[in-house]
Amino acid sequence: MADADAVFEVSYEVCNKVGGIYAVLTSKAAHMVSTYGDKYYAVGFYDPHNAKLEFDEQDTPPEFKEAFYQLKEKGVVCRFGRWTIKSRPQVILVDAKELMGDKEKIKTRLWETHHIDSLYSDNTFVEPVVWSTAVGLLLDELTKTAFKGKRVVAQFHEWMSSAGMLQLTYAKKPVATVFTTHATMLGRTLSASGIDIYEMIRSGKTEDPLVLAKKYGVIDKHTMEAASAKAADVFTTVSEITGREAEAFLGRKPDVLLLNGIDSQKYPEFEELAVLRRHYRKNMKDFFASYFLRYYDVDMTHVRSFYISGRYEFHNKGIDLFIESLGRLNERMKKEGTKFSDGTCTIVALFFIPSDTIGENIEVLKNNSLYQDMQDQVEAALPEIRDTVLNQLSHGKMPQNILTDEFIGQCRKLINHFTERRGGRPPLCAFQLAYPEANDAIIQAFIKNGLLNRAEDKVKVIYYPAYLSSAQRLISMDYQQATLTFDVGVFPSSYEPWGYTPLEAAAQSTMAVTTDLAGYGLFVDGKSKGIYVLRRWGREWDEVVDDLTSYLYRISSLTKKEITELRADAKNISSLADWKILISNYIDAHDKALISMSARTKK
Repeated sequence: MADADAVFEVSYEVCNKVGGIYAVLTSKAAHMVSTYGDKYYAVGFYDPHNAKLEFDEQDTPPEFKEAFYQLKEKGVVCRFGRWTIKSRPQVILVDAKELMGDKEKIKTRLWETHHIDSLYSDNTFVEPVVWSTAVGLLLDELTKTAFKGKRVVAQFHEWMSSAGMLQLTYAKKPVATVFTTHATMLGRTLSASGIDIYEMIRSGKTEDPLVLAKKYGVIDKHTMEAASAKAADVFTTVSEITGREAEAFLGRKPDVLLLNGIDSQKYPEFEELAVLRRHYRKNMKDFFASYFLRYYDVDMTHVRSFYISGRYEFHNKGIDLFIESLGRLNERMKKEGTKFSDGTCTIVALFFIPSDTIGENIEVLKNNSLYQDMQDQVEAALPEIRDTVLNQLSHGKMPQNILTDEFIGQCRKLINHFTERRGGRPPLCAFQLAYPEANDAIIQAFIKNGLLNRAEDKVKVIYYPAYLSSAQRLISMDYQQATLTFDVGVFPSSYEPWGYTPLEAAAQSTMAVTTDLAGYGLFVDGKSKGIYVLRRWGREWDEVVDDLTSYLYRISSLTKKEITELRADAKNISSLADWKILISNYIDAHDKALISMSARTKK
């Protein structure tokens, strides 16, 4: 019902893109503004650099001036304005750097009131805690002035923003609080260390979370998170799978699930996507040709393409699983001499996983340049070829001697130069890493699984450890343009609280793989043929690898018509995660928080 008189949504990532929550905030902002109008305020961390790009500072509203003045007296500067995204929500950015002098007092108070163990914390913990404490001071002042006697809701995303919430709830301030965890610190840390947290949860053999948090060095963030989950009027997570995790590690089951969504209107319709795909596929085909054809022949008209993207979390993101499945697929196709019904006999898999680089691989860059030279030579000759053909046809003659001796001579030189690497192998990585390839988990997994880009290999791999951009010299497309060209996006995560990548792929009518250990995977399970939900929960590694291998083999064998049907299905199912549907969960959480706060403050 949207009962609140004011809603403050607090996150370290308001006007400050540092992680995935930024995508959540920006994609749903229009719906928050549509629901609450000028009663909605996003509250964020003031970063001077990012503020120049994303924050349109405006005059402080008269009703806020007293609260801002009181904060300034305490060394906290508040700036009012608008976020420079399409919906232009109201924003308050809080600069608490002068409050850092009180960090020990703040940490001591948190220990005394909530047993938050921050004795050995570094600045990655302290700075957000000091900032969020300042946000708590701001909200307290606003409820005394501009919103005195009003129904105020404050939603705090992640532990980084929740110190202020703890301060408000402990003092029984008239602010209804919602705490949202997008992934528990302990769960993410354990999973990244190779521990199957869902098997721990399923078996009921979870160790004491405090003991685990100390052992893995996240005791400060874990205790902050656990205290926040317990203290909030309403506790929320972003998926069913994260709800199970939170109940096990934080000691509270979520009251509401705030599933992540997309703005479907941002994505073109299916027919337009098909046109765009044909256009951008030509660019990707050129990249593949320049990458492989200097070394051996590949039929570029019959290629199936897969990709994976995301943070370099080798196990959490299922990179290890994808590589091993590709290795088995390669061996199966070589053994069977596979050539599918539409002629497909080669798989190309790209790994868009950013890492530290010092520039493009010189060999790859040269290959790309030589291929571009051939394209330029052909383009330059086409007008003369056209004129020659038309002239002969207009004189009633069949075209002959179309190519000039000069053009043929230039082609011979280009052929000799381009094919001088015949018999070699294309690099596994398109860039020069800033560290030895022997220390890179992806490249070593390629080698271990026989993915060496040999002529006889049916599965070719390219590690692309840079952020995609139209300004780059290799692929020269941004992320959405590049990934639109692929047949399947593969995201077989072992730890994924939600998982935007398969949802974004589906919205672009690209088939996707997710898992039943991902929030989005559970959400879409059983609803779509275009999105494959890989079973990982409680299963042995080899079983899962075999299942993914079989799926990739099956997809590679489909006809173009069957692929198109699955693309359409993926596109249709993506609309179920539209914010215009899912925003109601946020409203429900806010309304429930008002009821809970009313009972809390009367005690």
